[in-house]
Amino acid sequence: MELIILAAGTGSRLWPLTRHVPKSLLDLGDGRCLLERQIENAMACDKIEKVSIVTGYRAAQVEARVAQETSRVPVETTFNPFYKLTNNLVSVWFALQKLRDKDFVISNGDNLYRQTVLPAVTSVPEGIWITIDRKDSYDEDDMKVTLHEDKTVSLISKDIPSEEVHAESVGLAVVRGERFRKLFIRETERLIRDEAMLGSFWLEILNSLARNGTLVRTVEIPRESWTEVDFHPDVNRLRQSIVDRLGWIE
Repeated sequence: MELIILAAGTGSRLWPLTRHVPKSLLDLGDGRCLLERQIENAMACDKIEKVSIVTGYRAAQVEARVAQETSRVPVETTFNPFYKLTNNLVSVWFALQKLRDKDFVISNGDNLYRQTVLPAVTSVPEGIWITIDRKDSYDEDDMKVTLHEDKTVSLISKDIPSEEVHAESVGLAVVRGERFRKLFIRETERLIRDEAMLGSFWLEILNSLARNGTLVRTVEIPRESWTEVDFHPDVNRLRQSIVDRLGWIE
């Protein structure tokens, strides 16, 4: 199974921290960066056989850091030259050009998981799966999810009214089995031909599959088992947590 990490974005919401450094390489307080921790977590999951990082903004820095990594599995980069003009749907398309015969996991590049998460989500049966968590309330920036009664996905969107929300998308998906790989890749290639979709989040692939009758299943993880780095308070909180040797030292 291959882990695809989407790390092409400019990290504009973290400016000026990301003025000269991509978000994935920001020091988290102990001399290590988000990307290093993602790779370490992948190495700790025996189902991950390769890591592919989609780069864009300041790609040379990411490539140089990857070249320094020593890991039990190959780690490679794929450059998305259109990162300034498009959203991460295009990054997924670039990653899939090298991936036709292997199951895969897709992760947002600004997510950090506890080491228990990848082994859990990669143990699901064949199918297309999105990882979710549940909270007491959801804010405007959350990628919200509505579910059918069988817990399959109805819709993933930031624009779902709060009273209709069932869960939050973690930004971590698993595609297992040849039939489901073909479905996912075919839908990605269909969407990429639509100019109106080029600015879309990659989760629109799952929405489109669900609308067309494919069951997009969910795997739930605890809220405290992951975090994301979107805004300055996220960075500050992680750095303090690491300095205090709290939750994110594995």
